[in-house]
Amino acid sequence: MGSEAAGLAAYERVAASIREAVATGELAPGARLPGNRDLAQQHGVSLPTLQKAVALLQEEGWLVPRPSVGVYVSDDPPKERPAVTVSDLRRAVIELRAAVSAIEERLDRLEGESNG
Repeated sequence: MGSEAAGLAAYERVAASIREAVATGELAPGARLPGNRDLAQQHGVSLPTLQKAVALLQEEGWLVPRPSVGVYVSDDPPKERPAVTVSDLRRAVIELRAAVSAIEERLDRLEGESNG
């Protein structure tokens, strides 16, 4: 995980770390991941945070759940991270909402100054 992980939410950092392990071959296609509790401990995060990271990686195609068996690295993982993920879209919406709010505040101030 490089400098691009800075500023990411904890689950995104975990997901980036697992993606990197798959991309570098540390986790081979078809390999079984350790249990969620062990993975959470390895990454120093809570169980819900780890589960969110695993769910994201499943959504992106990096991991495949096998009910009653475990979670495995996909036999055909993506070659690279998708250009846009759900997390990226959520972050963009939050940033847009903040920008709109800031613009509305500026307009309110400007209107107050022109009416005052």
